[in-house]
Amino acid sequence: MTELKTTSRVFFALLLLSSSPVFAGMNSALPTETGFLSQPIFTMGANQGLGASLQNFSKWSSNPSLNLNEDAKTSEWVSVLKNAATPEGRQLLAPLLNALNSKAKAQIKGRLNALVSIQNPQRQKVLLSQIAALLEKGRKKSAARVLESLQKYANDLTQNEGASSSSQESFEKAKALDQMLMPLAKIYVRDAKQTNTVNRLSQTLAQVQSQHISKTLEPYWASGKNPEQGSAAEKLLSDPAYNVDAPREGPSWLKSAETKQVLTPQEVNLRSSNLQLQFPHIFIPTHSDLIKIGDQNVKRTLFPNVPNGTGDDIPSILAAGNNASNSTQIMLYEETLDADVASIVQGLKQGKKFEIIADYSNLFPEKMRDHNRTRSPQLQKLVDESNAGNPNLKLYALKGLGSIGIQHAKFRIWNVPHLLGNSQILETGSYNYSTHSQQNNWENVVFIDDKKIIALYQSFFNWAKSVARPYSDDLNPEEPTINSPIPTDPSLGQSFNGTALPIASFSPDGGTGDAWAKIINASKQEAIIGMFGFYPWPDLVSTIVSKLNQGLSVRVLSDIHQSHNPASIADMKKVKDAGAQVRVIAGAGETGLFHNKLVIGDGKNGGIVATGSTNMSFNGNRHNFENTVYLKDPYLGALVDYLEALWNMGSEPDYSQLTVPHPQG
Repeated sequence: MTELKTTSRVFFALLLLSSSPVFAGMNSALPTETGFLSQPIFTMGANQGLGASLQNFSKWSSNPSLNLNEDAKTSEWVSVLKNAATPEGRQLLAPLLNALNSKAKAQIKGRLNALVSIQNPQRQKVLLSQIAALLEKGRKKSAARVLESLQKYANDLTQNEGASSSSQESFEKAKALDQMLMPLAKIYVRDAKQTNTVNRLSQTLAQVQSQHISKTLEPYWASGKNPEQGSAAEKLLSDPAYNVDAPREGPSWLKSAETKQVLTPQEVNLRSSNLQLQFPHIFIPTHSDLIKIGDQNVKRTLFPNVPNGTGDDIPSILAAGNNASNSTQIMLYEETLDADVASIVQGLKQGKKFEIIADYSNLFPEKMRDHNRTRSPQLQKLVDESNAGNPNLKLYALKGLGSIGIQHAKFRIWNVPHLLGNSQILETGSYNYSTHSQQNNWENVVFIDDKKIIALYQSFFNWAKSVARPYSDDLNPEEPTINSPIPTDPSLGQSFNGTALPIASFSPDGGTGDAWAKIINASKQEAIIGMFGFYPWPDLVSTIVSKLNQGLSVRVLSDIHQSHNPASIADMKKVKDAGAQVRVIAGAGETGLFHNKLVIGDGKNGGIVATGSTNMSFNGNRHNFENTVYLKDPYLGALVDYLEALWNMGSEPDYSQLTVPHPQG
């Protein structure tokens, strides 16, 4: 596909991490006015008498010429003690110190004072080790109470968020607790169970903040600048914690620990665990349901590009899934992602199995119409593995039907082992496995663990494999022979406004067009079509026009470059003349596309969304191999919010390009 891009104007600016912003580093010192650090557990007990000793230790240990060469565990406690030289740091350490008896505290104080006065390095190391052992005893005694207190505080915030009068207060408290969650975790978290508790707390705090942000900004965006909400929204958007362009320096009292060149094992585990939650800024804060892919927690709906923000790093997530899976099935049109292919090749070396059905025209472009194009280097690596006879790779070529049909389905099924067997995860959406999709396009990616949907996709993969051909260098462009019916959802396993719909459908001729028509017909408030290729055939145009005549609101958003085609502009004008709102939009990058394929019914009222690889075209439904899945919340809400943001960036098509009537279909 050739793709052009004009610069898009920015309309949306709401930015939020897909996980809690605590793990990104904040821009202010630890706040104490929220009430959390004033709770009894974080209040210093009887005079600890350690303040001056800790300050002297912090100054002494910060000497750049000092080389203690302490072990990892001792080094960890050195960084904690440095931070404890500040009042805020001592409050974080308070539960630990309160758990120690007066004798242990006196021993810590005495050893701290001795450390800064003696010159013998060996004696210093012994003293540090002894201090670390005493602190570790206090940590073990206090960790459970600290995590329990954190959990209770977060639960109270969640309950209070529902009341409008307490929403702002809960938001400020959640944001402040967010900032102290990582420093607390550095001190008190030591095992996987405790790490999971902190992760869940992080997600709870993110939810409290995102709900408040959504409530605050919704009227602001709806009216431009609502007189009552404008100032609050402007203040919120200027907050560095939610501004992707703001520098992210950690709190000053954390810098000594953050800038250490050698991380302790605990810090490595915490960082890797929590940074996995921290997929980049996403402007939709209201739909944060997560799915576990290997050891990563990922949003179920992701976007490689978002308005005025940083999108999601899809290639790294695909690689993580490949690494976690012991056997993977992939159908692809394009493949130019280095990280994706590198993880496949590495997996093959480790004995992981991959079955890949690739589009014939991308495997053999020189044998098709595009004689000047060559196979991508990434696909060539897969071909090389196949030609080398790697038994763990099964590579197939699949040509579409007719002269212009293609293998256009794009999805993969991961089989991830765990203690109770294998769990399966389906990845699909509009996203081609290409750098162009990642860098330049408006796209969507969804991750699904519904067993019925995955079983249907597995059936389609096996069926497509039966009509594909094992790769060899001498394959000619022969049309596939289809001897069995394409898999369908015979039970029509879900309902939308009383209309039975499939959970998934496929092409060629697998009922996708009929399902779209049912969604439009069953919609009661609004139907939204966000389609890269908007070429509805006469029956589908008639369905849209009929619903418009019945008073249904219909909106169509399509790629601006596709609208230059007379067939597409003719369809756009026909539905516009019947009352639809129609807009076109350029892509996200210099040569980008609006590449989504979405049909949404009643998006804000418990509706349904169709997404996948299938364009709204006769060819896509009749001649291509395609896939479409039909989803409700939380996928629906995220995709609706995304499409709304892009709609606000769109513009009217140029109908002057329609010079003569163009036959439909």
